[in-house]
Amino acid sequence: MTTSVPRFSFALIAVVLASCSGEVAPDASAPPLDAGRQLDAGPSLDGGDASATDPDAGADAGRDAGEPDAGPPRCAGAADCEAAAPAGVEHEMVSVDGCSFALVRDPAADRDAQIDALAARMGGARTVADVLDHLNREGRAGISSDNAGRMRNHDYVGFRWNAGDEAVDYWYPQGITGSSDARESGRVEGRRLLMVSWYHRTDARPTKGARISLVDYSDPSAIRYRHLLLVTPDADGESYAAAEYDSGGALHAGGIVWVGDHLYVADTSVGLRVYDLSRVLQPSNSDDGDRVGLSGARSDAHGYRYAVPQLARYRLAPGSCPIRFSFAGLDRDAAAIVTGEYRSGDPGGRVARWAVDLESGWLREEGGRVPALDAAVGAQTRMQGGLTFEGVHYLSSSSQAGRWGRLYRTRPGRTSVITAWPYGCEDLYVERAERLIWTSSEHPPLRDTLGIPLQGLPD
Repeated sequence: MTTSVPRFSFALIAVVLASCSGEVAPDASAPPLDAGRQLDAGPSLDGGDASATDPDAGADAGRDAGEPDAGPPRCAGAADCEAAAPAGVEHEMVSVDGCSFALVRDPAADRDAQIDALAARMGGARTVADVLDHLNREGRAGISSDNAGRMRNHDYVGFRWNAGDEAVDYWYPQGITGSSDARESGRVEGRRLLMVSWYHRTDARPTKGARISLVDYSDPSAIRYRHLLLVTPDADGESYAAAEYDSGGALHAGGIVWVGDHLYVADTSVGLRVYDLSRVLQPSNSDDGDRVGLSGARSDAHGYRYAVPQLARYRLAPGSCPIRFSFAGLDRDAAAIVTGEYRSGDPGGRVARWAVDLESGWLREEGGRVPALDAAVGAQTRMQGGLTFEGVHYLSSSSQAGRWGRLYRTRPGRTSVITAWPYGCEDLYVERAERLIWTSSEHPPLRDTLGIPLQGLPD
């Protein structure tokens, strides 16, 4: 069923990264793990750390998304890429024209028939429900003492991975989403679920690409999860490979969004990849971590029991201004996916929102393109995650106070408000009913997945 694009009264936000090296490398200048625990953690008017001033600098300067079926096209004429890339001033978010950016679905990357062919050869497709029946790892309730000290002024919740996943030095957590993104009810199969993406951090080629962890958080005292490999079917549907960039190297998977049966994954310099959670593949063998794909009657996924196939891909459209896709989040109430750019020392990274049909799970096209609903300069360095909720932009930035991260709340026309955030913070996810905002931190051994109560902007 086709529905119209909702109207927005606030500006779009997303997070942007500037380079793969900035995305994957820890902050080389960060102090040692036993230093600076009191940095930037004192109380403030908002219950967090020392904050930027937040004068009421005027009403939200959001852009009206308009109705796609009424009148002339919303985005007409050539994009002004110079105007779409103004210099950023720290803590001062400003709107830019969303029509400067557009995506297009790549027909050469569609893999619907290929997934059916692979599933037929591999004994049929599996579902998320099937995976939930076979969760094989146990998480640990609570977070590390270091990050607990950082977050001591907040009523945090969270968990740690098992000892092996917490310490592994060649898989790094990145994106986060969950059942509150996937369904209006906030539950999938009646369960409260989280999902975290990891990339294979290695100089070896080929890599093992990227994986996701499906976490059952229904009982925070008894957390169970399982890893699934992301795979790319061949064009002929005869095999599949690990998720890598076109030029080689593991897909960074810096942000993920779960919408219905679709999993959107940030594709750094290209756009967004879409994975199919309704047709999960189950290889015949899980005893060889070096093998992937089909060979005769045998199928493998680098030792994983399940593989999630790529269904489609969105690329920057011809004529679009350049923008990177470092992370991704969902504003379900506004039916918009938020993406953004990581930039190490430059607050000019931009964020953008893209209309998504929550029933079909596909981005909304206008004349064969998906123009951004709106966009803004995030006005923070090292943005690792971002989303909008109830008219507020939330931005997750790493290494903002020594090694510690910060969570920023802002919108165009307002000065950002700062909240303490953990070391190695990454992508963002909102549980709407619980009113919690989550992140997953990447660096061993402080790999905490944690959430704190949502706060809006002060009046």
